[in-house]
Amino acid sequence: MNKSLRPLLGITGGMGSGKSIICRIFSCLGIPIFEADKVAHHLIETNPAIQQKIIGIFGPKSFDPQGNYNRDHIRSQVKSNNDLLAALNHIIHPAVREALQVWAQEPSAAPFKLYEAALLTNKNKPSYISKIIAVDCPLEERMERLQKRNQLTFEDNMKLVKNQPSQEQYLEGADLIIKNGKNDRVWPQVASIFKKLSIVLITLALFSQSSLGQIKAMTFNIRMDTKSDGINQWANRKDHCAELVSYHQADIIGMQEAFIHQIKDFAERLPGFAWFGRGRDDGKEEGEFSPLFYNTKKFKVLEQKTFWLSDSCDKVGFGWDAACRRVVTWGHFQDLKTKKKFYVFNTHFDHLGKVARRESAKLVLAKIKEIAQNSPVILLGDFNAKPDDEPIQILLDAKNPDRLTNSESISKLGHYGPKNTFNAFKEERENSQIDYIFVKNGVTCEQHATHSETWANRFPTDHFPVSATLRIP
Repeated sequence: MNKSLRPLLGITGGMGSGKSIICRIFSCLGIPIFEADKVAHHLIETNPAIQQKIIGIFGPKSFDPQGNYNRDHIRSQVKSNNDLLAALNHIIHPAVREALQVWAQEPSAAPFKLYEAALLTNKNKPSYISKIIAVDCPLEERMERLQKRNQLTFEDNMKLVKNQPSQEQYLEGADLIIKNGKNDRVWPQVASIFKKLSIVLITLALFSQSSLGQIKAMTFNIRMDTKSDGINQWANRKDHCAELVSYHQADIIGMQEAFIHQIKDFAERLPGFAWFGRGRDDGKEEGEFSPLFYNTKKFKVLEQKTFWLSDSCDKVGFGWDAACRRVVTWGHFQDLKTKKKFYVFNTHFDHLGKVARRESAKLVLAKIKEIAQNSPVILLGDFNAKPDDEPIQILLDAKNPDRLTNSESISKLGHYGPKNTFNAFKEERENSQIDYIFVKNGVTCEQHATHSETWANRFPTDHFPVSATLRIP
């Protein structure tokens, strides 16, 4: 049984419902608890970047001369101003979520872990939360507890309660409910849940090995950072790009059009990931990269290099009639659990040079054969070519023993999402399938998708990312 990862459950309920007491009982049973409020307070007290953002909104009174957080000042500001409360949450919640994801990866022998959060409901449950436990307590009893604890007026406490989800929202869709009124016995309820979950989750951990050896690969043209994009400039998109990768739980991401500062922005937002690659214009940090990001908890890199799409591919240069220098970044990986080894290649073919795209396809096939030989291979990229175009036909040529396979064509669950992958920040463009995930040497595909999410009707980039759940033989 793998003891490095355990299912993460959320425990939630309104202020004064008694979540903390119930968490202490779970803790006595050996269950690790992530207390979001305590973590948030610690981050506020210790993180200078967060402190400066809070001061920028709430003023210098947010912290006393010793640097201590002035909770009373902040509370007085937000209790009657939902916009200020939302601004505060926007500062703190992303940092707490990052800390949670790191904590969730820590080894544990317990059958599950608990995430205590007051604003968690079934409707906003993150994908990494497997079940929700809701604490149910009558409002009048919660208010009695708050009166004793907060030493605020009844009206002020009620304002704080109203800034949270309603009791109906907490209970709706909850997987398990613990009643914590005056006449309820909490310990037997907790013990029953502990026993039930321990049996179910340990059984799943023992017998459900369907994800072992699987890789969630993604190709993601993130669009270079340029002022001409206006509202779609990188500063307005970077959080959403990282959120998309995290939500879909990609393990290995091949990016295109990434400048070094964009890569660093991703690295800050993807804890537990590392990357490699070289700038195409000088072999160091100049120009766009085609970097590979990977989950360090799942893989280690045995070797990594970059070559240029040109006749002299080992040094910086233009290829054929290409408008830009173009590169292929590749890595030799090992799965830390299965110990299986495989290669991943990532590239971006030229957008103007027709000869360059054709010759690039030939070169990629030759280099994959030279480097990977008979090992499993994944090729990610923006090929600036449609399925019927010559470069793609070269890569898939059935007569060529060195050919690749489009993972979409062998997906056991078919394809989800639009076929087209270019949107120009406006809408799906017809006949624009140019981003692909190819495989070779026994790699199979469980499912394949194109992701067309928007935020406030805006796309995170001008391409739709493509992902495939792959299995290494």
